[in-house]
Amino acid sequence: MHEPSRRIPYRTWPGALAVLLAIAAYVGGLTFWDRHTPGSRPLAAGETVDVGQARFEPAEGWLMDVSRSRAGQSLMLFKGAHKFRVTTGQWAGGPDGPLVRQQRYMERGQGLTIEGDASDFVTSWGLQGKTFAYYGATLAGRFWQVVDLQRKSLVQIDFYGANDGLEDALADARRMLDSMDLEAQ
Repeated sequence: MHEPSRRIPYRTWPGALAVLLAIAAYVGGLTFWDRHTPGSRPLAAGETVDVGQARFEPAEGWLMDVSRSRAGQSLMLFKGAHKFRVTTGQWAGGPDGPLVRQQRYMERGQGLTIEGDASDFVTSWGLQGKTFAYYGATLAGRFWQVVDLQRKSLVQIDFYGANDGLEDALADARRMLDSMDLEAQ
């Protein structure tokens, strides 16, 4: 009779240990990186920043939120509990389409209340568009939108934050908007 072949046992602990050490090094490296990478970056006073085709001068004391900003697409600034976000992109359509969509998203998706109707605005640089105010239980804000149909570009500026200190932060936001032009690209 033929005897069945015997399997020779081999050690699995060295391979398992190598996998465990690789996972620990990976997770530990990511944790180290996260703790040593700043989440915000101060902006020099008087320095102009570019976001796509838009450029403006940040108000003093506002910091850039690195994790919520994307080069060439969006920039998030914050000061205390207030945020100022500029988003740029391409737009093909009428000037009111993205504004109506944004209002609908704020009302239905975020549970915010739009205050009145959207109104026109013009900055000292001649930048013009539509704006509206909104509020919720714990925050309030103002949204500005500029659509340049010739360049097929869209710039949306969203300022919001806690009700405490809102007027001072809104004055900063208006100064930043007033310094904005669309000549960056």
